[in-house]
Amino acid sequence: MSSIRFENRVVLAPMAGLNNAEFCNKQKAAALVILGGFNADEETLKAAKKVTKRGRKEFIFDDPIDGIEEEIKNLKKSIFAVNVRSATIEGYLEAARVVADYKGIFEINAHCRQPEFLEIGCGEALLYDKKRLVNIVEKVSEITITSVKIRAGHKIDYEEICKSIFNAGAKILHVDAMIPNAGCDLILIQKLSRFGFLIGNNSFVDAKSGENFIKAGAKMVSAARAVLSKEKFFEEVLRESALLSQPVELKL
Repeated sequence: MSSIRFENRVVLAPMAGLNNAEFCNKQKAAALVILGGFNADEETLKAAKKVTKRGRKEFIFDDPIDGIEEEIKNLKKSIFAVNVRSATIEGYLEAARVVADYKGIFEINAHCRQPEFLEIGCGEALLYDKKRLVNIVEKVSEITITSVKIRAGHKIDYEEICKSIFNAGAKILHVDAMIPNAGCDLILIQKLSRFGFLIGNNSFVDAKSGENFIKAGAKMVSAARAVLSKEKFFEEVLRESALLSQPVELKL
């Protein structure tokens, strides 16, 4: 059985409009960097343009697939993932083929909560359409290694969704374990980590908070905003934590 060996347990989480190749290349200490989120078809691109009018950052490419490939080409990290939204299955599959060409991990975005994307069935809207989400995972997993990023905090059966995602072929579940207005749900991390390789996300701001995810059962832990506020965030937490500095293997 083949595998991927991550040199440590820390991950750069995706940030729309920010995580391009240039930004990800700076995060040299992270064992895994996630490009995007990117928009893979015309409908999501239109939604992204609406989002930017509200002042939020988004990646706007003339051609969605060409834009994604160009960012991958400019990436210097050998282990990477690409976070993608699409209103159509064709968008996911086209983007997945590009990611596969460069031996990357494809991350399905079932996490975004911006209304412009929810209206077209993207982001966390997929959590309420399990059949469609599972179909996307099945199709993409036939092409390349697949991750799914989800958001906690909804009144849904996360254990059932988690099992369905792994059974459909995903190798990684990336969980934003948010509790609305109340921090991070480590109990959920503990429950879901029983089913497969899990990356924990939310409230990872220092070595101790990162270790809490690993102790709860996550294999890795991702940070986004903490990296924006502290340029050497990953270097600092790895220096302070032997646990986060451990290598970890993803079996394929």
